[in-house]
Amino acid sequence: MTISDYQIGSVIQTYMKNMKIRVKENEGGLIQKPKNDEVSISREGMRKILYDRIGEQVIERSKKYEQQ
Repeated sequence: MTISDYQIGSVIQTYMKNMKIRVKENEGGLIQKPKNDEVSISREGMRKILYDRIGEQVIERSKKYEQQ
């Protein structure tokens, strides 16, 4: 699944908007630090990322040897 730049930007904007609202709500009372966000990637997702990286490296190396 491909995620576009627009989708990433939209998620970041929404996150920042929510954080601003939380800060405004906490200004009158006790200020709490935001909790750490965690991202978990499935085993299949990690495998795909790894295969993609290996594929890119193989292509780069083969192009390097073709130029010589």
